[in-house]
Amino acid sequence: MEELKKKFRSLSVRLPLLFVLSGLLIMLILVPVIYVWTKNRMIADYTRMARGITNLMTASLDGNGAEEYIENNHEPEEYGEIRRHLLEIKENYPDVVYAHVLRFEGESARVVFNLQNSGEKTMALPGQSVQMYEPFLNYAGPLGRGEEVTMATEKTEDGHLLTHFRPVFDDEGRYQFHVCVAFSMEALHRQNLLFLMEMILLVGIVVALVFLVDAHVIHKNVIAPLENMSNCARNFTYDTEADRFRNVQAMEELNIQTGDEIQEVYYDFMSVMKESLYYMTNLSRAKSNIQEQEEKLDQISETAFKDALTRVGNQAAYNRMADTLGQEIADKTARFAIVMVDLNNLKYVNDTFGHKFGDSYIKGCCSIICSIYKRSPVYRVGGDEFVVVLRNEDYMSRLLRLTQITEAFMASYGQQDKEPWERYTASVGMAEFTPSDESVDQVMKRADKDMYEKKAKFKEKYGSYR
Repeated sequence: MEELKKKFRSLSVRLPLLFVLSGLLIMLILVPVIYVWTKNRMIADYTRMARGITNLMTASLDGNGAEEYIENNHEPEEYGEIRRHLLEIKENYPDVVYAHVLRFEGESARVVFNLQNSGEKTMALPGQSVQMYEPFLNYAGPLGRGEEVTMATEKTEDGHLLTHFRPVFDDEGRYQFHVCVAFSMEALHRQNLLFLMEMILLVGIVVALVFLVDAHVIHKNVIAPLENMSNCARNFTYDTEADRFRNVQAMEELNIQTGDEIQEVYYDFMSVMKESLYYMTNLSRAKSNIQEQEEKLDQISETAFKDALTRVGNQAAYNRMADTLGQEIADKTARFAIVMVDLNNLKYVNDTFGHKFGDSYIKGCCSIICSIYKRSPVYRVGGDEFVVVLRNEDYMSRLLRLTQITEAFMASYGQQDKEPWERYTASVGMAEFTPSDESVDQVMKRADKDMYEKKAKFKEKYGSYR
């Protein structure tokens, strides 16, 4: 029972079930709408036919002769000719059940012409008064006033009927009688019911097809990605740093690309996993990292101008260059630009693979910097920070060089077949000296700001660890 409840709560069951219920609701709405529409169409078609036949009949009748028709019964030859003509018109419409010429007087009607053939149900002779048929009583007032009336009746001994009453007036506009024609709508009613059943079947087939397609799409774009993420997460282990790294790799291999909220959830989950990996690794290695950094700082000589790892200028060398640039600023001869480079993912490589690979990563990034700025001094001013001072030729082509170094790092980072410590990436910012600058530090701060803005965009897009 619990297993059944769990299955029912699953999206793979609830979403398709929702579509089924929606389809059934659509059918329940469409069936009465279609039925009413077909019924109204049927009544409209027969109303047009009824108006046509009554129009032909009234053309054969003289409103001024109503009293003569009634008083002389059916004896005059003229009466017989008119009756035969009306019968001929009636016979041309096989769906006509009854046709009469009646004068309505309150709740009764006086027969003017009896248009029944022999063998049909007997009706009073011309001139005689008959009780109004019960369904007509609701229209006794309009009929007595000589109004045109169309009415549809369903529960009669002749089945579904549509009766049309067309009034005839004398030359002075006084009401004399109605031409009454009753059509049987049984055949069309059955046809409409068959049409309705076909529509229901068609809608059912369409709903079933839509359900199958939607169920497939939902499973492919919603259920399957969520199940893959769930199954992957259930297999996670957290015993060692390598286990946590493999967890991230396993989730990355899913590569969910649905282009919707599922993909956003996947990316958010990946970002959280990476941040967690970074902080957990940082926590476990904080002490050793601090010790290593202290040892490196102790080894740096304040008088040395070369970085021991990369062999480019160090902080002291940069300070000396900054003094030179400061003097040029004071002499009004300064013309330079500063490029600030901050390596991405260095902490990730260090914490995950160790400082040996981290050093290799630093040297690889430095190699790209030096290959772009061949004619400019490069300085390593921090563990993952480099500064380039552009003058002369590199200063003249500074925008081109900035584009080249950005593309070089993106190309290296995009090499999916390389190891993480071989996919070099860095954020690069640049600032030019302007006459309003009073010190090198002002130019340096603008370059640093430009670099951090690009670093933020990189982290937002790729989930960088740093």
